Order: sequence, then structure tokens, then C-alpha cells
Amino acid sequence: MSGRLTSAERALEPLLAAYRAAQREIVARIKGAVAAGELRTASGARLQLAAVLAVLDQLGAETDPEARRLVADAYREGADRAAGQAASLGVNTEDLSAFHGVSFEAVRALQDSVAGRLQDARRTIGRQAADVFQRAQRQAAVRALLGADGSPRTASRRMTEGLARQGRTGFVDRAGRRWALDSYADMAVRTITREAAVQGAIARMASHGITLARVSSHASACQLCAPWQGRLVSLDGTAGTTASGEDYIGLGDLPNGGPPMHPRCRHSLAPFAARVEGLQRELAAAGRL
Repeated sequence: MSGRLTSAERALEPLLAAYRAAQREIVARIKGAVAAGELRTASGARLQLAAVLAVLDQLGAETDPEARRLVADAYREGADRAAGQAASLGVNTEDLSAFHGVSFEAVRALQDSVAGRLQDARRTIGRQAADVFQRAQRQAAVRALLGADGSPRTASRRMTEGLARQGRTGFVDRAGRRWALDSYADMAVRTITREAAVQGAIARMASHGITLARVSSHASACQLCAPWQGRLVSLDGTAGTTASGEDYIGLGDLPNGGPPMHPRCRHSLAPFAARVEGLQRELAAAGRL
């Protein structure tokens, strides 16, 4: 089992490229406005802020629907992959009534989550751009009062460096980590699409009565995930031992309650059928496997 990407995750690049382009445009606008002295007046600052907000609004209009679609695609693909794995274990996967009963609400919640996180990031960048421009006006006023405008080139360079630095790392998430707009979007979208794939798999397994699953394994796993690779977990939160003597724990006992166990985590879950394991053991004992 590997942490291979779903086709929905591989299709993220155009959306993430749009965020990288917006990030570059915003930083360039800030640097250009400072260098040209356009932030020294309130009217100039308002015009520049309006331009930044327009970039962010256009970004949301172009990418939010795509983010929602990719999340739905990842959920369906995760469910389909789990169904194929379950079928290979001898589980009848033809009845989908239970699965469809929970899928709509689950997908909607995941779509709302990715859209909300991206919207929060754009709003935060917009507010911080306003703070940056207001601070530039105050600094210009103080320099004028102190007669410090005799070296505008030096002042412009210092302001450009400071404002561009904040423009690159302007978003602080709830955990206090600082991100640029594009890197935060990359983290949020990749994490939630992986979560969608895992949740689709869990829903499909549960709809067929499968209560045990195995955590995927892949090369170069991080220190947080490595101890849990290949671990058997129960979807219903119980702990116990299989007929073959393998211990399992509740899915919620894994970091972050299971894959994804951290931002950009690539791990997933594959179904494990105890009754199939028992049949395989009996066939092996009889020399038929």
C-alpha cells in the first residue's frame, strides 16, 4: 500500500498556479507602489488597496468552484478505490444504498471547509495589505516631519524590503504558523483533498460493514507518520486483536484522528476484512493457498 496521489490531487496544479500568480502580483504591487511613492497619500493608498482586493476577489471567483469540484472528485475516487480493494478481499460491494445516504452531506462539509479556509486566507491578506499601506503613510508623514526625505532612495529601499517581506509571509493560521498566500493555499487544498479521499474510503468501507482498515505505507514518511505506517485500525473506535493475533487500535488514536495526520500528509486507509483473513489462513493450513 502506498500514499499515491489520486487523480484529483494530481489535477490541483492549475488552481495552485493561480494562487502563486496572485501572490507574485500582490508583492509586485506593494513593491512598485512603495518605490513610486504612491502610498504617501490616502488616495494613492486606497487605489493600491483596491487593486490588491480586486486581485483577491478575482482569485476566489476563479478558484473556489474548482476547489469544490476537486474535493468531490477526491471523495469519489477514494470511495471507488476502497470498493475495488474490498472486492478483491471477497466483499460484496454491489449495494450502495448506505454509502449514498451519507456521501452528499460529507462531500458538502469538505467542500465548505476548503472554500472557507481559502476565503479566510484571502481576507487576511486583504486586511494585512490595508495595514501595510496605512503604515507606509504614517512612516512617510514622520519622515517628512523629521526632514528625513532628503534620502528618498534609502527610505524607499527600506520600505520596499519590509513590505515585500510581509507580503511574502502575510498569513498567520490559527496555530500561529506564518504562511504566504500561495503556500497556505497549497497546504490547505492538498490536505483537504487527501482528507476527502480518505473520508470517501471510510464511508464506502463502513457501508459494506468493514470495520478494520490498514494505514498505507510509503517511502520517506515523516517522523510523525512513520510509527503508524501499516498499522491496523478500527473505524468504530474500538481496540482489540484479530483472529491472527494482530492488535488494532481506534482510528481516532492516530495523530489528527487518522489520515491525513498532518498538513500535506499522503497516507490513506485500505480495507481489512477479518473474515477473509480467516478464510485465507484456513486455505493455507490445508495447503490450498
